[in-house]
Amino acid sequence: GVIDTDALYGTINDLRASFPNFFTHAFAAKANTMPAVLDMIRRWGMACEVASPGEYQAAVQAGFTGGEIVFDSPAKTNWEIDAALSHGATLNIDNFQELARVDAWLAKKSSRSVIGLRINQQVGGGAIAAMSTATQNSKFGIGLEDGDNRQKLFDAYATRPWLTALHTHVGSQGCPLDLIAAGIAKTFNLAREINARLGRKQIMTVDIGGGLPVNFASEEVTPTFADYVAALRHAVPDLFAG
Repeated sequence: GVIDTDALYGTINDLRASFPNFFTHAFAAKANTMPAVLDMIRRWGMACEVASPGEYQAAVQAGFTGGEIVFDSPAKTNWEIDAALSHGATLNIDNFQELARVDAWLAKKSSRSVIGLRINQQVGGGAIAAMSTATQNSKFGIGLEDGDNRQKLFDAYATRPWLTALHTHVGSQGCPLDLIAAGIAKTFNLAREINARLGRKQIMTVDIGGGLPVNFASEEVTPTFADYVAALRHAVPDLFAG
């Protein structure tokens, strides 16, 4: 493979310059698991998001450790849960069945991992159905408006003080920025509502997912990270309070 490392470095700098410095950015290993690329990204101060055992092992081999790894696999096996929690990786739980597996693990051991639940805010799809993950029937995350899931989420956080994060991913390709921002706003408001109902600041991390839609019509890079930040500031300004 041939990689333009100057362009990659420029993209990372553009990302950082667009967001306040209290945001943490993670490179999705699925985009490129070449060892040299992951090593460069780590040295440039990025975290690494993984969604499979192979991606996790590639991240570890590139030198990422502990909370520098964000584990987002949508159907984690016991091996994946053990790997993440044993080494302090950030863990986003995808569903209630997976939550039960984490309960069983934590009943026997302790972990320094940041752990959260992934929700599907069900705000709708973009132009590419297969890459839209916030529709009524999307298979990733806990459907916020399905049945009594909202109450189940409150109960999950109320009985598990170690749940300190909330995660979402609306989609990227084919998803307009206003749709992505609307989903993140709904997630942020849910985190604030859970904290208010519990009477404590339990949720300390909101994982807003990642990826920007690619402009397939020309070589112009649009939307930009600055465009994304502007959409987020409009839809959920409190996200930037730190």
